[in-house]
Amino acid sequence: MGKQLKINCALCDARNVSEETLAAYEKITVNAASVLVSPRSQALLAKYRVALNTAGVTVVPEDVEAQIVNGEGTIRRDGPIPKEKRFLLVNGSLEIEVGTEEILEQYVGGTVNGSIRCPESMAGYLGRFQINGSTTCYPDGAIVLKRSAVIDRPFVLRAKNALYWSAKRMIFVDPKLDPAVLAAKGARFQTEEALVAEGLLEALLPLIDERAELVPVPDGTKVALDDLALDEVTEKRYGTKLYILGDVVVKPEGKAFLRNAGYLHIRGDVQVPPELRDLLLEKAEIDGDVKLLRPKKDRGRVIEDMTKVRLTQWLLENSPNGLRIEDCAEVVIDPDVDKKLILERLRIEDCAAVRCAPEQEDAVAAVCEDVPQIGQQSQQSEPEGPDTDCINAASYIM
Repeated sequence: MGKQLKINCALCDARNVSEETLAAYEKITVNAASVLVSPRSQALLAKYRVALNTAGVTVVPEDVEAQIVNGEGTIRRDGPIPKEKRFLLVNGSLEIEVGTEEILEQYVGGTVNGSIRCPESMAGYLGRFQINGSTTCYPDGAIVLKRSAVIDRPFVLRAKNALYWSAKRMIFVDPKLDPAVLAAKGARFQTEEALVAEGLLEALLPLIDERAELVPVPDGTKVALDDLALDEVTEKRYGTKLYILGDVVVKPEGKAFLRNAGYLHIRGDVQVPPELRDLLLEKAEIDGDVKLLRPKKDRGRVIEDMTKVRLTQWLLENSPNGLRIEDCAEVVIDPDVDKKLILERLRIEDCAAVRCAPEQEDAVAAVCEDVPQIGQQSQQSEPEGPDTDCINAASYIM
């Protein structure tokens, strides 16, 4: 086979590719989130062996500027109006402010690989973008808070005559929070979910948008906003009433907290030692799954938090107590690994993808948990030959 070209990037701009470039390779493979072509280059690419592995191909005139944002981007009302037409690629999140109509008129299109947020009055412009993620529109004029916004006494001191908006939830559990002061200042609240201490619920109801789901919790409840380990310091930090907005690992030292817990609600999954499982189920309301947490000495060999793991026959044969692969991006299983050995000794959890031979798939699926992709290796994982030019970049202009 003749010379090949492989391009791996987020955005491939192929609008100005020349026929000389295409003719120099027997095969060209483009792996990209987005590919830009012009009417001229689109016809040219069809004449040659060019494989486009992409989420979308967009036809954009050659004189349009390509703008790339990696991370967080904002189209601001006080920003300059682009002189040239633009195509926008965002790998992350995009915020569109109110009053940016003239700026958006200069964008002929775009792709957002992530989330996009804007005021309701700007929603009509979202049709210009291909959005591979979430879209959130909030009321014009609202003050935007965090996705999990805590409304406490310091918040009350700074409150204004305004509508406050949160994309996910607001938390009203501070015993020093005074609803009467919030009402006198004219503060209102709009969100999907409101966690409210029972003693504050009646006074706060007129201030919370009626579409919000109300979640009453006992007075004195503390709220943990993320994943949490229950251990010997949990009670000292949170008290005996706790609402956890995440996953939980119960440590053996957390037994005292569970015994003393007056209220415990867990929104995520829980890992718990076998000896504490019954006590946990007696004390806690759990929305997710409960999994037994075994000591590492009983779990066999563990590989975790790796970008890529290669599993060989030798590795499994030399793991007599089993092998557990957790929280890895990609697991590649050699095709000669015995299926019976996979069933007997392998466990794969919370990994993004497992690559294996077709004849291994049934055995691999049986030992996987929370693995969205199981199958043959993708083209990106194949080794490059000596006659292959490989380009890896955030963006590439052909």
